[in-house]
Amino acid sequence: MSDHALSYRPEIDGLRAVAILPVVLYHAGLAWASGGFVGVDVFFVISGYLITSIILAERRAGRFSLVNFYARRIRRIFPALFVMMAACYPLAFVLLGPSAMAEFAGSVVAATVFLANVFFYDISGYFATAAEVKPLLHTWSLAVEEQFYLVFPALVLLTWRMGVRRQVALLAVLALASLALAHWDIAQGKADRAFFMLQTRLWELMAGALAAYWLASPRGRALRAGGRLRHGALLGLALILFAILTYDGETRFPGLAALPPVLGAVMVILCATPQSLAGRLLSLRPMVFVGLVSYSLYLWHVPLLAFTRIGTGRDDTALMLGVCALAFALAWLSWRHVERPIRRMQGVPAGRLFGTAALSMVLLGGLGLAGQQTEGFRAFYLEHRLDPVTRANFEKYQPQTTVQSMTKAECQFAAQQPDAAFIARFERCARTHGRALLVLGDSHTSNIFNALRSTDAAPFLVALWRGGCRPFKPKPECPYEPILPFLEENRDSVASVIFHVSGSHYILDHRGKGDKNAAFLPGEPLRIAMDDIAVTAAYLTRFPAMLDVVWLGPFAEARVDLDNLKNYHPNRLRFNPVSLAHFAVLDERLKAKAAGQPAYRYISLIDALAFDEDTLVQDGCLTFLDVDHFSPCGERLFGPAIAAALEEASG
Repeated sequence: MSDHALSYRPEIDGLRAVAILPVVLYHAGLAWASGGFVGVDVFFVISGYLITSIILAERRAGRFSLVNFYARRIRRIFPALFVMMAACYPLAFVLLGPSAMAEFAGSVVAATVFLANVFFYDISGYFATAAEVKPLLHTWSLAVEEQFYLVFPALVLLTWRMGVRRQVALLAVLALASLALAHWDIAQGKADRAFFMLQTRLWELMAGALAAYWLASPRGRALRAGGRLRHGALLGLALILFAILTYDGETRFPGLAALPPVLGAVMVILCATPQSLAGRLLSLRPMVFVGLVSYSLYLWHVPLLAFTRIGTGRDDTALMLGVCALAFALAWLSWRHVERPIRRMQGVPAGRLFGTAALSMVLLGGLGLAGQQTEGFRAFYLEHRLDPVTRANFEKYQPQTTVQSMTKAECQFAAQQPDAAFIARFERCARTHGRALLVLGDSHTSNIFNALRSTDAAPFLVALWRGGCRPFKPKPECPYEPILPFLEENRDSVASVIFHVSGSHYILDHRGKGDKNAAFLPGEPLRIAMDDIAVTAAYLTRFPAMLDVVWLGPFAEARVDLDNLKNYHPNRLRFNPVSLAHFAVLDERLKAKAAGQPAYRYISLIDALAFDEDTLVQDGCLTFLDVDHFSPCGERLFGPAIAAALEEASG
């Protein structure tokens, strides 16, 4: 095993097990492993440590070679990765519709050329609902490591003559700069960039590299061998466990929140010895075994979970754990028959190895490009996978799911924050039109804004909204706190504040998570997040006195997967009846919460719009563009009813 070419430390394989098991359980949806994603950070530290240890040992022995280094990386990473992607491609072809297949094909291309992190940063966030059904989302972390491998050895070689102290100082400065950049991105509301990109993850790999420098020094070796730091390994494991058990998708991550798992991994590497308690625990044979197969397990568990969710429409715990067991079996097969044999092929000439890798990249990349260029084999899918009626429905309605830009009006505008440009424009319009109707909330607010803009209800209409922003899960980039002083200063220029957020975030699935399709499956009982409703209501009481504040209740959501082209069959192109029932009860709970409340009024969109199972297709309009947002024609269709409800309540 090339990574063990120095002296084998079984506790490092045990630490790999500590990293991979929470990741698998997190992706399986286990509530108690809500912070399991930090296992990736532990992997980054391990990678930084092992790679740097190898480079230092070989460089000091005078036998380091970039060719040999990259040959080892190819044998370590490429075979298992490429086998997994090749196996996933036909599964994707069978299970995915054209748009999802095109995206999958794009992720194959990106993973093949070490840019999966950039690809997934461009299209989505790791914690987004749709992330659960992206089979290759996990390859983002491999891309980060691969990018690190491309630059780090050259950095060490170029700075070798500086001496160890200056090298370490340089690496420490780079690590601190990377951590500062990650924290800055988080503070600026750019959490996805902080999560996916090398520049904001570099410090985690550098932490492992600095650990390698320390253990390569006489003092570091002596301290670890003497066992005086052995209890630090237990503290390190405790830090990792703390993050696993207490973090979740709302944690501002990575940034400073990644310090506990990263420092924990560093402490285990520095302090664990075969004689220490932590070292003995991590060196247990089951832990070492899981660590040995951890790379293949990481590769296989995500696509298996994603394809199961796509194929069955379910993600209940028992099913997901069964899939995880299958992933373990495939991981062992991959390790036994792909990873281990190829990593032992030390005698293969470098030219042949690089040539084989390049050919594999071309073949896989070509398959990915074929899927992209054909829009996910769209023509084949429409011709051979859909009956004529379903195909005709799809071709008729699918263009309506494309977001369209509306004619811009000077005094009908939206922003994410009440910044200087927003305030200046608002003040100009106030001088012309008087008082504004201001809409505030999450991405559903854009639907309300566009629906009202399609009518003559409000010539002076402004919106402050940002997707994923709700008062019960505050984020610094959300407009909810900045709007309060703005309204205090401009209350005479605001006729009403219309607050509106998605209702599905108050409806929980069996794991206690909101906005999940699992909550709307047939027979699924209703679970309402009353605590979140209470927090929302409390927020609305903080608005300036004498200001008309309206909580415009949620509209029922279609909860029909329109990316699944088979749902365009007439019998399936109907509103989800479970959603209708759940939203009706939720609306009653919200009415009861608002009853007698002097700070705000509640207006029911459930009453105003009176959706039924036929609402999804109405007057030739597909009224939704996805499971929960109005389509452009839906906005125009529902606009008059929404405006009338607001006017009636005001009158």
